[in-house]
Amino acid sequence: MKNPIKELKGIKDSINEAKQAMDGIKSILNDVKSDVDEAKQNLQHTMEHAKETSQEAKASTDQLKSGLQDSKMAVQDTRSNLSSATQDVKQSVTIVKEEFNTPGGGFAADENKMQQANSGGQGTLSASQTPVMQPPQATAITPAYENPGAELIEGGQLIKEGTAFFLKKGEEIIGEITYIPGPESDTWTLNHTYVNPEYRGGKIAQGLLDQVVQAARAENKKILPTCSYALAQFKRHSQYEDVWMRY
Repeated sequence: MKNPIKELKGIKDSINEAKQAMDGIKSILNDVKSDVDEAKQNLQHTMEHAKETSQEAKASTDQLKSGLQDSKMAVQDTRSNLSSATQDVKQSVTIVKEEFNTPGGGFAADENKMQQANSGGQGTLSASQTPVMQPPQATAITPAYENPGAELIEGGQLIKEGTAFFLKKGEEIIGEITYIPGPESDTWTLNHTYVNPEYRGGKIAQGLLDQVVQAARAENKKILPTCSYALAQFKRHSQYEDVWMRY
């Protein structure tokens, strides 16, 4: 016959063993939960860091795109300015060449007149025939804002707009000349001269130049000629000496 007390003790021991096993399982589950929570936090931090890195990369990309766009615009502006400056130089050179080569006008006419004055039309002058150079006569300065456009071309009208003179015939611009204040407070920089190719070879360019010179005299300004045509005229004609600013 079995001993009831002994059986009860065995059952109690089994229950204790089961309880210990359950506690062990619970401890393991707690450890797993802790590991899962830690992994979850690490994943959250990783995602936040990745998001910040992505935003920084996007911002850097946007800045790079903006910088490239600004650089592209700067290059385009530089090309445009260079093209405009090149065009001005070409136009000025063309005007100068035509002034030199036009029969009956411009520089060629001035050279012919000088040769005729030196020869008297009859060969070289003797010492007694050499003309005596008279000192220049003081002349009144013509106001710069009159309208001598008709003297430059029939039906022409000279218009001053800001720091530019325009010779127009109706709505057509025949020629223009521009200057800007500086580099000193009492100086102007003459930077551009243009004459419509159909009307080149006469006195239009020089007539426009004379208007700027007269305006400078009226306002006690000196002129720095950076336009190649204006510089050539200043070097050739002593009549501009009083307003010529040299460096």
